[in-house]
Amino acid sequence: MRLVTNESLYKRNARVALVANLLGMFLLVISVYQLFNSSTDFGLYLLFLTGGMIFTQVGTYFNRWNRRPDRQLAQALKSLDNNYTLYNFTSPVSHLLVGPSGLWILLPRQTTGTITYEPQRRRWKVSKVSFLKRLTQEGVGRPVSEATIEAEVLDRWLSKHLKDESVPVSAALVFLDPGADVQVGTAALPTVTGKKLKQLVIKPASGAGIGVQRAKQLSFLFENAKQKAR
Repeated sequence: MRLVTNESLYKRNARVALVANLLGMFLLVISVYQLFNSSTDFGLYLLFLTGGMIFTQVGTYFNRWNRRPDRQLAQALKSLDNNYTLYNFTSPVSHLLVGPSGLWILLPRQTTGTITYEPQRRRWKVSKVSFLKRLTQEGVGRPVSEATIEAEVLDRWLSKHLKDESVPVSAALVFLDPGADVQVGTAALPTVTGKKLKQLVIKPASGAGIGVQRAKQLSFLFENAKQKAR
C-alpha cells in the first residue's frame, strides 16, 4: 500500500501540544503559589488558574496529534498492494483510502473498552472501562456527523474536478486501541477494529467498485492537486 502523509502538519501540532502543556503546567504551579501567598490578590490567583486550565485544555486537544493514528491505520492496512493509497491530511478529508473497491473515509478512534451501538439513539456506547480512563481517553464523539461533513467536502471536491462523473464514497469508524472490543453488529456506520479494517475496505460497500485503473487515476488526481496547491 502507498502512504501519503502530511508529516509537517503532525510535527507542527505536536509542538503546539508540548508548548501548551508546559505553559499550562507553569501557570497552574504559579496559581498554587499565589493561593498560599497571603499578600496575593485573589483576582491574580484566578487569572493564573484560568490561564493554566485553558492552556492545559489546548494541550490535551492537540495531544491527539502525538497518537499518530495515520501510522496505526497504515499498520492495519500494510498488507494491501500498491493499488491502494492511504492519504493522511493530504486530500480533501483527514484520512482517505483510495483503491479498486472505491473511496473510504476512515474515522480513527483511540478508545478502549467494549463498544456497542444503540440504534434508538443512533450513538455508540463505551463500557467496561475505568472512570479515570474514561476521563483521559478519546471519546467516540459524533462519527455520523463527522462522516457526513467529510463526505460532503469530498463530494464537492470530486464534482469540481470530475465534472459529471460519480465515484462511490463510503465511511468507516475504526477503533485502533488494542483494548477495544467492538460488539456493534449493524450500525449507522461500519464499525471495526484495526485488525478487521482490511477485510472491510477490500470489498466495495455497494456495486462493483471502481477498478484498478480508476483508482490509479483518482490517486494521480489527488496528488497532482496537492502539488498545485503548494
